[in-house]
Amino acid sequence: MVARQDIDSCSCHITVTINRDELKPKLDAELKRFRQRMPIKGFRQGQAPMDFVKKLYGSSIFSETLNEMLSERLYDYLQNEKIQVLGQPLPVDEQEAFSFKISNPDPEYRVKYEVGFVPEFDISGLDKASSYERLTISNLDELAEEDLNYARKRMGKRANPENDIQDNDIVRIAARELDGDAIKEGGWETSMSTLVKNIVDEQLKAQILTLKKGDTLRFNARHLENQEKESFFRKYILNVPDNDQRPIGDMFEGVIEEVNRVTDADMDDEFFNNYFGGGVSSKDEAIDKLKDGIRQYYGEQSDALLMREFQERLLAANRFELPAAFIGRWLTLTNRDKLTPEQVQIALPAFLENLRWSILRDALKQKLGVEITEADLMEHYSKQIRSYFGGQVDDMFIATMAERMVKDKKENEKVESEIEWDKLAQAIKQEVTVVDKPIPSKEFQAIIEEISQKAKAERAESESLTESL
Repeated sequence: MVARQDIDSCSCHITVTINRDELKPKLDAELKRFRQRMPIKGFRQGQAPMDFVKKLYGSSIFSETLNEMLSERLYDYLQNEKIQVLGQPLPVDEQEAFSFKISNPDPEYRVKYEVGFVPEFDISGLDKASSYERLTISNLDELAEEDLNYARKRMGKRANPENDIQDNDIVRIAARELDGDAIKEGGWETSMSTLVKNIVDEQLKAQILTLKKGDTLRFNARHLENQEKESFFRKYILNVPDNDQRPIGDMFEGVIEEVNRVTDADMDDEFFNNYFGGGVSSKDEAIDKLKDGIRQYYGEQSDALLMREFQERLLAANRFELPAAFIGRWLTLTNRDKLTPEQVQIALPAFLENLRWSILRDALKQKLGVEITEADLMEHYSKQIRSYFGGQVDDMFIATMAERMVKDKKENEKVESEIEWDKLAQAIKQEVTVVDKPIPSKEFQAIIEEISQKAKAERAESESLTESL
């Protein structure tokens, strides 16, 4: 017999009763089975007197059989009643006393359990009245032009001009330490390289732009780059070994021994084919291609930000009750060797919030029909393979590789989580109102950085909590 008494909307007491007539046949069967299988010293296997078996092992057999019957009846009830249990049922502290006399069981054995469960709730905040902003990039043209200029520099030709110096050149200076107006005897000598446009002293930069290879100049080495730490200045500007502590002055005389320049690649067929791999033959087509990549890059980040906002606002709109006291007790019991009750209470609020999202996420998946199929996994792995090989493999190879990857259950767990997150975001998008909000890329990146730092701290807290609990 099973009886239920609700405590509140998310916890209850369930009392399971096993009577003597139900228990005795099970005990007799277990005793016979134990007698046949267990070798007992002094007797041939299966020939020990039953009274002797009861005397030696009766209490443990009784306890195991009763607990098994109680557990089966409890979990059958929970399954039949479709109760979504949180943690696991826990026997209450105060129980009726009963004996474990295997030859004369009590008339009945009654055990009361406390059960925490997911309460019934209707999902709020999933309608067209709920409006969200999805960030997009307002300066797409500017970013595409910057990417094209970067591509031309990357594919450009290197040269060592001898007759002039330009802002984007790197100059190498053979420098010797000065002592007043003269070269210091036994002073420090080194080669210093610097990007002209990064020189911090404007007068020094202007002077260098008037010079050429082979010219001589005098300069303060601290004016080349902004190295606030003395150790960085000595290591990266003066090139002094860490174990060399000699004093070195700031003033040097140097000869420009080399000028390095990268000239932008011409926008011709060679450049387009080498950089884009075909399909592009003009600047306009190159810009369009780059825009597609920029949209995809920022689009993925926009969707991630949007899903984070979905999570935060849906959690705020669905504050269904959770059995906090029961969960705290369950965590304390299951972690008694690792955590004190006080530590569990400190971690409990974050644990409950993670649990609430897990419950809400499962409810959203069921309501919106989100599920991960083998076809989803195949598509994910196929894109991964195609991206890795740059589209240089045929469909048969991709399909064969993807099929092998689908069989890796451990990898699938991670991939399924990613696919589920994306599919859930797309499903929520269809239910609410989403409006694009264009902002400059710098502002977008600042938001991403802020969210990333917050998410990193949350992950660290979650991992610490998981390790503890």
